[in-house]
Amino acid sequence: MSATSPLAETMELGNLLGRRLKERRRELGKTMAEVAAAAAVSVGYVSSIEKGGSLPLLPVLARLAHALDMSLAEVLRSSASSRVTEGHLDETLGKTRLSPETSRVQIVRLTVKPGGSGRSPVGLGGTDVFVYVYRGRFAVEVDGETYELEPGDALHCAVPEAIRWAVAGEERAVTLWLAAKAG
Repeated sequence: MSATSPLAETMELGNLLGRRLKERRRELGKTMAEVAAAAAVSVGYVSSIEKGGSLPLLPVLARLAHALDMSLAEVLRSSASSRVTEGHLDETLGKTRLSPETSRVQIVRLTVKPGGSGRSPVGLGGTDVFVYVYRGRFAVEVDGETYELEPGDALHCAVPEAIRWAVAGEERAVTLWLAAKAG
């Protein structure tokens, strides 16, 4: 059995996302222009994503999902199954998995009180990790380098070996984490 290359996996994910977004857009009877306007991207970019030629960053994917009345879990599920875990970015403290156990993608909502800190809530099995800050201020240390994030900021961690985080402000931080499952 041969291993799939990272490029092939990226292309496969791009094709899956593109098909899913295009199907949903058509289900809703929306044009690419309507979706592009709602997601604050160009029509050409939406077209490229739908064709599998571009893989959007998490904040863009979140805006596209919102424009298509979908959850990120629905967009990112690994199969055509309608069984998805639903969640939302609320104030409930702790770690909540937003993707099904069977998904090849880990999606986790992490809500933490001021002063909280810890390690990555998603596995770091040799894959990229994306962090999106929904509320609060958040410091993320990736392989020794620290990034200060505020609401609306996203961080792409290219195959990190270690991630630590800490709430950097005086209010709760609500974050969204995404990574492929190891293996």
